[in-house]
Amino acid sequence: MKTRIRKLLIVILLTLTIFIAALTLFLMLPPGVSRHLRFNEEVLGNGRILTCGQNSTISPVLIVIHGGKASSQAAVEYCKSFYEKLGDLGFLVFSIDYPENMTLIEEINYIVEAIKYIKTKHFTDHEKICIIGASRGGYLALMAGIETGLKCIVDAYGPTDLEETFNHARRDPALWSEWGGYYVSIIKYIEENKLNKTLVLQALSPIHNVAKINGRILLMHGLRDETIPPTHSIMLAEALEEEGKTNYVIKLYEEERHGFSLLKGKPYEDLRKFLREFLEIS
Repeated sequence: MKTRIRKLLIVILLTLTIFIAALTLFLMLPPGVSRHLRFNEEVLGNGRILTCGQNSTISPVLIVIHGGKASSQAAVEYCKSFYEKLGDLGFLVFSIDYPENMTLIEEINYIVEAIKYIKTKHFTDHEKICIIGASRGGYLALMAGIETGLKCIVDAYGPTDLEETFNHARRDPALWSEWGGYYVSIIKYIEENKLNKTLVLQALSPIHNVAKINGRILLMHGLRDETIPPTHSIMLAEALEEEGKTNYVIKLYEEERHGFSLLKGKPYEDLRKFLREFLEIS
């Protein structure tokens, strides 16, 4: 009798645990997001992959990477907001919640592994995967997109030349607080492996890897951006042109500073247009 009661209590406890977990995810939805939205999360290493949308049929995929420091809340908000604004195009949205305290190389490798994992899903259309990132997320989108051969990359005000980024960040204490740690870890990696600093920084810079880019690219930057100057996007576009690449679009916004929303106003219109063309929606 006691054994039966114990088993019953275990079943009840497990049921309550599942209910609480589901309720927690429900409450994490940001204001204005439909409560009918299908949301899922999976653990990958020390991070998570969040999914927004229905996966009952094979769907095109939108992978979103937030900027700034690693943040679970930012990853959740990106997943929800991008699905709310772009899910009507048929996209299944994946948001990558990468772990904290990683080096830049580790972050790139984590995003690459996440992309490979997403590609294993039977309901994803491998020919219709687009990755979007803003600020450092834009940099990660470029590097991981190049590494995995994605056919669609959107970089919003992300750095494209690491050496220039570090030089610029040294003059701004707030910016150096974000990028200084990455610089130290890269220098440590170079010294431990007795590598050439210039070659390593070039290998980690999208602008020196344009020959590997085969997919479509949308570059978006504010002309009043003092955090990551618009020259990063302009010079990447010029490098693509010199390489004979015509598969890029660059959009510069005269009044925008760093951190503008991709889901409002003219940037949103440009993003939707680019994605519709990628999906070949008339």
